[in-house]
Amino acid sequence: KKIAHFGYFELSSSEIAREDPLDSSPAEQIQQFINELNLKLGLIAAQRDKIDIAQSYWQDVAQSSNTDLVETLQGLWSQPPVIRSDTESQITTNLSGWFRYQGLKQLYQLNNQGEKLLTLETQEQAKAAETLVKLLIIGVIPFVVGIIGVGLIIFLLAQKLLQPKGALLSTENLTWETPWDGEIIWQIFIVGFFFIGEILLPLLFGLSGFNPIGLSLRQKAFYVLVSYLLMASAGLLVLYLSIKEFLPLPKDWFKFKVIDTWIFWGLGGYFVAIPLVLLVSLLNQQLWQGQGGSNPLLSLALESQDKVALAIFFFTASIAAPFFEEVMFRGFLLPSLTRYIPVSAAIVVSSFIFAVAHLSVSEVLPLMTLGIILGFVYTRSRNLLSSICLHSLWNSGTLLSLFILGSG
Repeated sequence: KKIAHFGYFELSSSEIAREDPLDSSPAEQIQQFINELNLKLGLIAAQRDKIDIAQSYWQDVAQSSNTDLVETLQGLWSQPPVIRSDTESQITTNLSGWFRYQGLKQLYQLNNQGEKLLTLETQEQAKAAETLVKLLIIGVIPFVVGIIGVGLIIFLLAQKLLQPKGALLSTENLTWETPWDGEIIWQIFIVGFFFIGEILLPLLFGLSGFNPIGLSLRQKAFYVLVSYLLMASAGLLVLYLSIKEFLPLPKDWFKFKVIDTWIFWGLGGYFVAIPLVLLVSLLNQQLWQGQGGSNPLLSLALESQDKVALAIFFFTASIAAPFFEEVMFRGFLLPSLTRYIPVSAAIVVSSFIFAVAHLSVSEVLPLMTLGIILGFVYTRSRNLLSSICLHSLWNSGTLLSLFILGSG
């Protein structure tokens, strides 16, 4: 829903900056959104020559917020037209994309400014070509990758059916030698992951009196990064201290081998993940009736056109998060569970805990599906770089799509 909202209505940086939603009440935020919606619905109606409907939308805005932009639009489509001295600047400053184009087009036609109108149309044609490229990136490329993924799934299933023991999907005899018991497993996750990340760090930030609400977008990005790095560092420290007495570890524990086939496992897993997670997400959407949760980092990334802030978001989501989560869930949890249950069951259980750890009940099924693919890729490759690669590609693709949608 957030993607559809920001992508379609193309909130410009000036619109976002004009009224920070953090500085207004929920009721004011809702009214602001309704006003922006009515302004743009009015422009759509005006473009279809339904002037009475357009004026009705704008009158609704004027009753709750008598802005200069409302008067500007009402004047342009009134009979006779009323053109203010600041009409052009009002449209340029407060509207974006197709809506700005419609306002300026009406102004230039009324003023018989043919040269400006020609320049405007040329600019819009260039933007249309640019938009087509963006749609190819966020639509066609994932579609092609998904088709390849479907082909891989069919191949893997056929191989499993024809050659059960030697198939790539087979996880028989791929267990780890686990020197610790269940107490160590839960100690690491309860203390190193949940307690530190969900209780201790938020409590320390609260006691310090630090409030991130007033930060700029770039500062918020840095705050998110620092918070995550602190949580990850503390979690990895608890992990190290808990298993220190068992060093040196048996073969294949926390393996990072650069000269290996990890890139192929990572890419192959990504191709397979796209159609599978998409299918589960569609089913999940029906189950929850569109009431799914949302990571606040995503909306921040969607609004941001600050390259520094985006670079920080990408580092957090595409490097820091995949490394920490893969070490914890695939590197430690999955192999540890094979002490008690078969590898296939360990993949499912670790994936469920991975999904629950994201604290969004409505997203458990898609996240668990992704976790199962990550677990399978790591189990077969025996290299954490493979699952980190897949995890990083997934998060990077999400952020790239959001950035493109937010770029207007």
